[in-house]
Formats: sequence, structure tokens, C-alpha cells
Amino acid sequence: MQNAAVAKPLTENRKLLCLPSTAGNPYQSLLYSELPEEFDCEYAGPGALDRLKTGDFTVVHIHWDDRMFGRSDDAESNEADLDAALETLRRFKARGGRIVWTIHNDAPHKARDLETFQRGRRELSQLADAIHVHAEHAADHMVSTYGADRSKLHVIPHPSYLGAYEPAKTTTSRKLAKADTRQFLFFGMFRGPKGVHAIADVAGKLTKRDVPYHLRMYGKAFSSQARMLRRLNTNPNIDLRTDRIPDEEIPEIFGASHVFLAPYQSMFTSGSVMLALTFGLPIIGPNIRELRETTPEACHDLLYDPASPRGLIRSMLQFIEMSDTDLRKVRMACFDFAKDRAPDICSAEIAKLLTQ
Repeated sequence: MQNAAVAKPLTENRKLLCLPSTAGNPYQSLLYSELPEEFDCEYAGPGALDRLKTGDFTVVHIHWDDRMFGRSDDAESNEADLDAALETLRRFKARGGRIVWTIHNDAPHKARDLETFQRGRRELSQLADAIHVHAEHAADHMVSTYGADRSKLHVIPHPSYLGAYEPAKTTTSRKLAKADTRQFLFFGMFRGPKGVHAIADVAGKLTKRDVPYHLRMYGKAFSSQARMLRRLNTNPNIDLRTDRIPDEEIPEIFGASHVFLAPYQSMFTSGSVMLALTFGLPIIGPNIRELRETTPEACHDLLYDPASPRGLIRSMLQFIEMSDTDLRKVRMACFDFAKDRAPDICSAEIAKLLTQ
């Protein structure tokens, strides 16, 4: 590239451009918590790659690429934006810059221009110096779907949330919540693929059978779900909240619960599952590789055959019958899992990746 030779050279200072950055989610601050003090981090939005042209950055860390590529309904504009972004990245790399890319999902949450998104992934797979994934299934996906070089792939688990919402010691020493009935929790966006309709159906059946249980359904819902929300709201065993949950309430909500519902129809990386494990909650969900690789083995008895129409209700009934003694054992396995993936441990690995 002729223009690369005259581009502004990179300085010796370690300066990181992180994009897109997240608001209200501590994931990135946890991931960077162990970076060397001399590392200067700058957080930016999805359209901020142009800062690489003028700033003295040594590393760019790309996260949710679906917010960057193929994000509008105008395919021609998307292609032009992708081409410009790739050219910026090529020039940055030609000047000695390092490109690190974290894979959070296998597809956009809201696909608008899948072709451009996929082309962006193929190009980034070739261009990135290092590709960070949270589990082995994600590494296999990047190789089989986008032809990524396995030598570039680095499996570093999603950090737990120990210390993010309260002191870690407070979390791991919290006793099993006392309650007359088993306390179920669903927490997160009420997206269809997260199985919210299945939860509503099963909860209704359990209530009709007079099975004792309590379910908290907390998260952002959508106007198209009005009918389902009415069903949830009229179920006396359900506490429904669709407002934004303040961070300071998270320890109390998870601490008062016994188990987390994740009947996901599709899954890649789930921060909600990791948050639940951080607070000692076992997971009820489908027996799929993505959940097996991101939960402790002690939880796997609660995973059900995703092809079984009665899988979710059977696992919920199984959990309702579980003794407190057995639940405490599973709970400790969840805490141990969260400790093994504590933010400082995962961040130390990310620091190595960014400073190579």
C-alpha cells in the first residue's frame, strides 16, 4: 500500500482503542481490570475506527462487530462502510498496529444485512492478529464458518461477575435463600430465542397443577409480547418486572433465587448465565454443547434434551424435588466455577493477548 508508508507512525506508548463499548454492562471493565498501568484505554462507539487514522493507538480491540458491519437496511451503504473500515484497519496494521477481536455471538441479534456481516467476519478472520473466543465451541465455529486460522484463536472464558456488584466475598459466602418454595429466576432481554414463551407455558401448567414454586421474570420486554406478558402477569406464582433493573438490586435479586432458567433456543455466549453462576445459581436449560462448556458439570443433570417437548417442565419439577443438601453442593460448584473465571484471572490472560 503506497499510502501506508507515509501514514503517521505509531508511538511506543501502549494505547488501546476499544469498540464498540458497552454502557451499563461491566463486562469490558472486568476484562481490562488487569491491564498494565501504562496501558491507556479509550472506549468508543461502533463508528469510531477513524480514530485509528489520527490517534497514536497501538492496539484496537473489536467487540460486537454486528453493531459495526451490516447494521442498516441499505446493503450498498453497508458494503461501502465495510470497505472503508477494512482499509483503515489494513493501514493501521501496516504501521505496526495490533488487531484483537473478541467473538460474542454467532449472528447479529437483529439481522439486517447478513451478507455484509458475514463478509466482514471473513475479512476480519484474515486481518486480525488474535481472535478471542469464550469457549471451544466458538473456536470451532470460527474455523468451520469463516476459515479462521486456529493458531490465531485464543480461548479465554467469559469472566464471572465476582466483585462487579458487591464484594466477591459477600457473594460467595451468601447462604442459600430460605423460602417455602423453590425460587426460579429469568433475567435478561425477553427475546424469543431465549425461550420466554416456553417459560410462560410451563409456568402456567405448574400453577394449574398447584405445584409450589415462585418465578421472577425480570428483563426488557417488547410491545409485540403484550399477550404473553398478560399471561405472566396474571399467574399468581410469577413476579414480573419489565423495567430496567438498577445495578444495586442485582445481588438481592440473585441472592433470593435458587436456580436460573435458560431454556434458550439458540446460544453462543451468555453473560446472563455467567451472572447466575456468579451468584451460585445452577442453570436449567437445553443439553447443548454451548451450555455444557460454560457451566460446571454439577449443573448438567438439570440440562434437558432440547428435542423433548417436556424437557423444561421435567427439569423444573426435578429441581423442585431437589433437597437443600443437594442444592448446596451444586451451589458450591457454581461458586467454584465463578472463582476459576474470576475477572482478575481472565483479565490477566487478555492482558497477555493485547500486549504481545
